[in-house]
Amino acid sequence: MASANAVYGQKESSDQNFDYMFKILIIGNSSVGKTSFLFRYADDSFTPAFVSTVGIDFKVKTIYRNDKRIKLQIWDTAGQERYRTITTAYYRG
Repeated sequence: MASANAVYGQKESSDQNFDYMFKILIIGNSSVGKTSFLFRYADDSFTPAFVSTVGIDFKVKTIYRNDKRIKLQIWDTAGQERYRTITTAYYRG
């Protein structure tokens, strides 16, 4: 059953059942738009106010493709050098 939030074949789901799960790590320099990308894709929202990510943050989005439920864990890393030791710990899964 399609959710009222379905957009372009994507549906939100709180169900823990899924066919595939992918962990996606967004990396890049400070102030390039990593957090804006995450919020736009995961929540379809945009806030022009700038707030730097401290350490790491994540969102979960469930999408449907070819009758398969795909769970995406999207991790947003801080771009500042001082958080590099924290964020690199997430590179290996």
